[in-house]
Amino acid sequence: MMNSAHLHLVLNHIPVIGSGIAIFVLIVGILKKSDDVKKVSAMILLLTALITIPVYISGKDSEGMIEGNYEDVDEQYIEEHEDFALNSFIAMDIAGAFALIGLFIYKKPKFLPNYFVYLMLTLLIIVNGMMAYTSTLGGKIHHPEIREDRMPWEPAPSKDDKKDKSGKEKKEEEDD
Repeated sequence: MMNSAHLHLVLNHIPVIGSGIAIFVLIVGILKKSDDVKKVSAMILLLTALITIPVYISGKDSEGMIEGNYEDVDEQYIEEHEDFALNSFIAMDIAGAFALIGLFIYKKPKFLPNYFVYLMLTLLIIVNGMMAYTSTLGGKIHHPEIREDRMPWEPAPSKDDKKDKSGKEKKEEEDD
């Protein structure tokens, strides 16, 4: 049987990917001027928001399972991930509620007003960014390869590098 940590690991990619797919579908709907495609995007957003609920709940339960139990887990990132996850969860559910209200209000009229579509696109972009950042913070808990403070194209500092962080040469201490 799957525990909450396993469930969290299985589901935690869906909010990022689902909101990204919803953005793509909405942009296609805007370009094609198809209200049906735009409504599909709203449905994807609604489904993604619903899936975000067990992602958040299982994440809360997972914290107790991993704290102090694994050597390769960096616990300093847990609180930051948890705090930002709450903000992302709230933002996703607001966006999902917005999509649900739009699907309900504009059920009979076949068209979605432009203000609604562009507001939904704006919400989706913000929420997708928040979810991606939340995922990055969560990844830092168990993935040391993404913890470094350098850009991906910068080479990793070598162990025998004689420069400090300011770029100045370090003075070597001599043994007397």
